[in-house]
Amino acid sequence: MIALIAEDDTDCNALRKIVHRVLGVQMKTKSWASKGCSTLRRKLAAKIQVLSNEGCTAFIILHDLDRNPQNNTLNNEQKLRDTLEKESAKIQGINKHICIPIEELEAWFWSDPEVVRYVGRGQGKATQNPHLIEKPKEELIKLSMNEKRKPRYSTNMNVELAEMLNLELCSDRCPSFKDLLNFLNSL
Repeated sequence: MIALIAEDDTDCNALRKIVHRVLGVQMKTKSWASKGCSTLRRKLAAKIQVLSNEGCTAFIILHDLDRNPQNNTLNNEQKLRDTLEKESAKIQGINKHICIPIEELEAWFWSDPEVVRYVGRGQGKATQNPHLIEKPKEELIKLSMNEKRKPRYSTNMNVELAEMLNLELCSDRCPSFKDLLNFLNSL
């Protein structure tokens, strides 16, 4: 069983869809959404222990690389990885992958022209470098707005978009996604 640990339920659900697409729906998953990044970091070791006791043998820890609100630059990815590594290392002998999408998981969707066209109802353009999009979730919301300025996209659509996502193309364009696929394929 694979444990999916993320900041919110929509990330856990999208991640579950990707795991099932790669490994098949027979692969069981168990998830924990921390309801925020600080809670995820603070409770990570304890949650890994609980999920391990419940039969999880592999762990995917998904944490967004947020922007610093003071200067709008991306936070330090290595520092975040080191923090997550340190917390998860408190539980010995686990098979884990720390996945840090640049800014947020929604950047992955910008890699696929079909997903972008779907969200934008024929409008919008995918990018070779989705990790360079500032606030990818908000950009999907803007792309999905109709003439009355009502957005069609919300993070509740992430499972649907994860089902559509071209995994190979996303892997080519998003290093964090490529590392995730490599981990899944190693299981």
